[in-house]
Amino acid sequence: MSRLRHQHVRVRFILAAVAVASYFAGPALAATAEQQCQQSRYTAGSKYAACQQKAAAKFYGGGLSPVFEKAAAKCTLKYVGVWARLQAKAAGTGSSCDNPRLGDNGDGTVVDRLTGLTWEQKTNLDAVVNLLDPHDGDNQYYWGAFGPADGDAYTSFLPALNGACFGGQCDWRLPTLLELQTVAALPCAASPCIDATLGPTSPNRYWTGTTVTTAIPDAWAVEFNMGVPNTHGKNFFNYVRAVHGGL
Repeated sequence: MSRLRHQHVRVRFILAAVAVASYFAGPALAATAEQQCQQSRYTAGSKYAACQQKAAAKFYGGGLSPVFEKAAAKCTLKYVGVWARLQAKAAGTGSSCDNPRLGDNGDGTVVDRLTGLTWEQKTNLDAVVNLLDPHDGDNQYYWGAFGPADGDAYTSFLPALNGACFGGQCDWRLPTLLELQTVAALPCAASPCIDATLGPTSPNRYWTGTTVTTAIPDAWAVEFNMGVPNTHGKNFFNYVRAVHGGL
């Protein structure tokens, strides 16, 4: 075979190889609608966490509580406002973003497609406490005796859910401060400031699992009368709503 012909065959082989590689690599390089949805979710979540960290600095830096509350609310508003844009962009694609943000799973749980969290749905807010039913909206629990997480929120409420593997999950917990703020309907137009999909909600404080500092016997809570975060002594009784998954 002449040298020229040999080079010609080699070039044809290389071009064929490139064509085959492009055929298989092309679909892999193009992000699907679901991948785009998830990437946008993670990006928004990361920005939300960074924003809330800056807001927390206003509290831990000795700033006034209203200043912190305003900054935290601004972070939450910006974050939850992302969903409308993601939903509009995903219209007709069938991806996770092509749905309402909150979805009733029909088993006493609610999925939040923005945060990826699954929430316990409350029932029976009728001014009658029923501690035998952990989902009763009237029940209140205390966080702990000033320090450790040893109150009945941890020794009674959560074990009742996890012991029964409620909703098919056995790792229910109290939400973090950042997580619980995401279900506050802001700006608050009517009390309680929360979507009705999550079930009956008292317009009062709900515990988070976030401690203020190890030196202060307080934990963070969110008050759904106005949808703002505040601190409360761990030995006080407040409402609770469990969550599963991670932001």
